[in-house]
Parts: sequence; C-alpha cells; structure tokens
Amino acid sequence: MTRLIAFDVDSTLLRVESLDTALEAALATREDRAAAKVRLHEITRAGMSGSMALRDSLEARLQLAALDRDGVTSVAEQLRQRLTPGMAPLLRKLRERGDSLHAVSGGFADLLEPVLGDLGFGHGDIHANRFVWDADRVSGLDTGYPLSRNGGKAEILNTISKRADETIMVGDGMTDFEAYEAGAADRFIGFGLIAKRDVVIAACEWSGARYVRSVDDLAKALGV
Repeated sequence: MTRLIAFDVDSTLLRVESLDTALEAALATREDRAAAKVRLHEITRAGMSGSMALRDSLEARLQLAALDRDGVTSVAEQLRQRLTPGMAPLLRKLRERGDSLHAVSGGFADLLEPVLGDLGFGHGDIHANRFVWDADRVSGLDTGYPLSRNGGKAEILNTISKRADETIMVGDGMTDFEAYEAGAADRFIGFGLIAKRDVVIAACEWSGARYVRSVDDLAKALGV
C-alpha cells in the first residue's frame, strides 16, 4: 500500500513558528517590541485556531514588521537548528518503509527550504507560501497560491495524492484538520508536543481522529 504523509511544518517539524521567528528578529530594535511581540502571537494563535482567517492572519503579521532579504536569509539559517527533537529519525524510518513524504505549510518557502532540505524533502515535496518582494524588502505574499487561504491544504493534498492508497495529514493547527474534514486526507493526526490547541483537540475528539503529544506516540500512530 502506498501512503502519502503530509506534515505541517511550524510547531510540527519545527519547534517554532518560522514567520514569527523572522518577525521577532525584525522587531528586536523597536521601542515597542514587547507589545508588538504580544500582538504577533495573538494573531498567530487566532489564525491557527481558526478564529481568524488564515490570509488575514498572515497579512496582519507581515504588517507588524518590515522583513528584508538579509533578515529572511539569516532566519532561514537559524531554523536549521530549530527542529522538533526526534522528527528527523522518524522521517528517515518512514521513507525506509516506502512512504511518500511531503511538507505542506502555511509558512513561507523562503524561510523553510533550507531546513526542509536538511530533512530530506526535495523541491517537489515542499508546498509553502511565497513572499512578494519589492527589491530587497517583503511587500506581501502571493495571494494566488492555495496555502495563503483556508482550505488550501486540501487543494494541495488533492493534487499530490492521486496515486496514494492512503493520505495522512499531520499537524498542530485547524488548517491541518480542515484538509481531513474536507476529505482530502484519509486520516488526521493532531500533534500537540509544541503547541497544544484546544480547538484541535476538540476537533479530534469530535471526529475520532488521533491526537498525540510526543514524537514517540506519533511514530506509533504511523505504525513505525
């Protein structure tokens, strides 16, 4: 049986939110950085819990601080040291058993490609948003790409899973659960080691989906 396993990235493969990491670095020199950081995390939580539209959350976060190319490159390198402990060995085991692995993220490829390359994901295995650049500054995001909006993960899974006998979505947020709820994934496994979101726990309980709180339990849920 051919399995396709789609992993969310932020707070799943990584133990941080990549966009927030970049924005926190950009906010570091501002006098109001403490208040801005609180607002940043409020917006992130709203987007991940489903109480705010994903695109609205992304655009609101990008408006909090100006990102430039040097800063994005620097944070992309830092993220290579922010892996969720135990994830790299798990991915190796899954590939050894023949599973097809994809990274499906509402984060940004400009930040994520280096660390996902370290984890063995090829260019065609990485699905993430893209910044829009004005010279060397980020001016926004590509709103034409499915992952910039709610329901986008289901669109991506429907495209990449045509040859799979079973499709599994793994992630911490409601955008991940939405892909399962929409029928694009046969199974959903909620991952709560890094970020425990009560709305995702409730969705799993309501739907009968699995919810795990450790990489070991995730491995067991995936049969390795």
